[in-house]
Amino acid sequence: MENYNHNCLVFATHKLDEGILDYLAYLKKEVEGVMDLLVLYDQSAHPIKEDDYPGFRFCFFESVGLKGFFHQNERLLPNTFVALAECAEQYRYDHYLLMENDIVLHGDFRRFVQRVNVEDAVDYIHIATDVEGGPQKHWPVRYIQACPFEHLYFSWCHILYVSHGFLTDVAEFMTRNDSIHYEFLLPTMAYNGRYVVRQFENFGYNFQVSWGPAELYESKYMNERMPDTFYHPVKDLSIVDWGVGDMP
Repeated sequence: MENYNHNCLVFATHKLDEGILDYLAYLKKEVEGVMDLLVLYDQSAHPIKEDDYPGFRFCFFESVGLKGFFHQNERLLPNTFVALAECAEQYRYDHYLLMENDIVLHGDFRRFVQRVNVEDAVDYIHIATDVEGGPQKHWPVRYIQACPFEHLYFSWCHILYVSHGFLTDVAEFMTRNDSIHYEFLLPTMAYNGRYVVRQFENFGYNFQVSWGPAELYESKYMNERMPDTFYHPVKDLSIVDWGVGDMP
């Protein structure tokens, strides 16, 4: 299918319930004319037919059979980047804005994608905020073997922006060493290499994100609602007021 824009928002999900469909409808409207929208859909748990959702484009994968998706066979460590890399072989864009289905922005999402979209030269934009306090504080660090990089970094990957070139380089490295989870590998390769890197915080965005629990971050979203702030995880999408945070 023809690409209409140079860059693409890739929304990763394993389900299409009412909340997710509302979210996708909102995102489709917000990115129109700026980025394409592609649903990166895991067929393993709740298989669907694309024809039943004519308003969206899909790239399907099956996490159960996709090599490397569960990092070191750990079910608690899905590696969505593996699915994105496979998807990028079929859907070629200059950049991919990958986001999980349980991160929400209290703010103007269209303005966000417009700001990111003009960064033609960038290879990687990531979340800098880390409430855990650095790479050694994250337990998947124990899986890393034969790390060739001088410095190790960590970044939450609930939302990230990568160039096709950087994505290809990371995917190629993973064929040689699959011990580094992508939340370590992407920032570590980017900062140790000759890549153009920025942080979403550089654009004025804040992050209230971690692994959870969802109840904590849903409470933060409900009670704080700080402008231009991303919250994760927000599993109960019924609490989200789509567009209400768009006020300047």
